[in-house]
Amino acid sequence: MKSSKIAVTHASGLLAEALLERMAESGIKSDSVILLDREQQAGNRLSYGDTYLTVEDQYEYDYEDLAAVLLLEPDAELESLLQHADCFVISHHVDKVNNSVFTPEITEESNLPEQPCTLKLASAELSTLLLVTKVIENNFGLKSLNVVNVFSSSFYGKTGVEELASQTISLLNSQDAKSTVFPLQLAFNMIPDGDESIVEEQLVSALQADDLKCSVQNILVPAFHGLSISVSLKMNSEVDIEKISSLLNEQQGIRIVEQTISPLTDCKTGSDVLISGLYQPQNDFNRLQFWIVADSVRNGLIQNYQNMLEILLKSYL
Repeated sequence: MKSSKIAVTHASGLLAEALLERMAESGIKSDSVILLDREQQAGNRLSYGDTYLTVEDQYEYDYEDLAAVLLLEPDAELESLLQHADCFVISHHVDKVNNSVFTPEITEESNLPEQPCTLKLASAELSTLLLVTKVIENNFGLKSLNVVNVFSSSFYGKTGVEELASQTISLLNSQDAKSTVFPLQLAFNMIPDGDESIVEEQLVSALQADDLKCSVQNILVPAFHGLSISVSLKMNSEVDIEKISSLLNEQQGIRIVEQTISPLTDCKTGSDVLISGLYQPQNDFNRLQFWIVADSVRNGLIQNYQNMLEILLKSYL
């Protein structure tokens, strides 16, 4: 690698905005950061810490002079350009790699590749689930895991948030709602979303539990931000809610609360994954159900990108 510079693609997007703020706070110097985006955004200046950086065209940039690229949005053309680049490519959505995903809190650094390659990070929902279920699997063992992910429009990035707002305004003014980002009208609606089988495979693989029976259902709802997850799991032994609560509370990044919670009211700072409603169904002593909420951008994805960057900067770059 020819330098220690880090490029951030789709730099004008919602995810990039939050990530750049976190990178600046962590002390990554501005002269090590390159901002890239589509031709329409090239030339714009975006804030980074106490300075401003100029956005460059991500399809014309020479990626050979970089140490790492943070590929923040699905982009087939850009993925093709990066295939032969001599740098690490970090992304949470690339498809042209194997099904292995890296979650910095769980993946051992010794398991990371030593040579530049594409590193697929766990998605917001996967990393949130792993943070919680890994503790239970390690201490009690899991027989089955049933999950319902409730996604907001921010899972489709800035364009998703903008389309939901546009659809809502149109419908309130008795106009037709146009859908270009979402498969169907999302405003005042709920629709299925995503390939659940991929998440199921990744969960089983990351938990290293080949015998685990796992099912996932994804639902997209007309909220602007946040992630909610309904979890029903069955353990190898009888549920001890007090012991489980104590173990989860000891886990960094997890907080158990008594009151009813939601992403909008309780995840404004994006600091913790919150759990409430721990419940043991009657006559099913090995089953535990609970509700998770998190800031899908700042807590899940941003934390993953930031942690992976820190590992690379410390060990490889």
